[in-house]
Amino acid sequence: MLFRGISFHAPWLRWIAVLVAVLLTLSQALLWWRAVAWWPEIPQRFPIHFNLAGTPDGWANKSILGWFGLPALSLAMAAFLLGIGWCIGWMTRTSPMLINVPRKQLFLALSPQGRLVIVAPVRVFLTWVTTLVTLLFLWIVEGSARVAVGLDATLSSWPVFVMIGLILGTLPFFLLVTTLALDAQAAREGLLRAPD
Repeated sequence: MLFRGISFHAPWLRWIAVLVAVLLTLSQALLWWRAVAWWPEIPQRFPIHFNLAGTPDGWANKSILGWFGLPALSLAMAAFLLGIGWCIGWMTRTSPMLINVPRKQLFLALSPQGRLVIVAPVRVFLTWVTTLVTLLFLWIVEGSARVAVGLDATLSSWPVFVMIGLILGTLPFFLLVTTLALDAQAAREGLLRAPD
């Protein structure tokens, strides 16, 4: 499983981690399903780029690479970002001084297992970002196909701004969770006085 071996400071964070992992898996499956389902309908020339108004301004000839390139890029991006999450866990155990977290000296004073608790929200956030980008790619594939076959004239750009807003809007939440996890773990290990 994606979060095997990760300790969470709160049970609800584990549920968020599982939910986000399920959403990522479903969004990747849906992206590939829609790309495969549209393939027979795609004309010999289809849009691959849109301006801010959503009007196609870049075109490609129908090819496996041309049409399935975006889903493949999404899968590669997911592997890369999830790989970064794995590397963060590995670095936390082997080279914790390379991890950038709030109150780093306190982080470094924690046990190796305690440090893993602190980076768990970061790893969940990376999975969340990967899920949102996958959903954005799904929107682009679906919208490009609809424009290509003439069902729509333009591709709306509002989902791009929604996804950016969701990423930036949840970043403070995950930063707060990381800070709270640091305080709670430091108190458990006797490095800070537990809050009353």
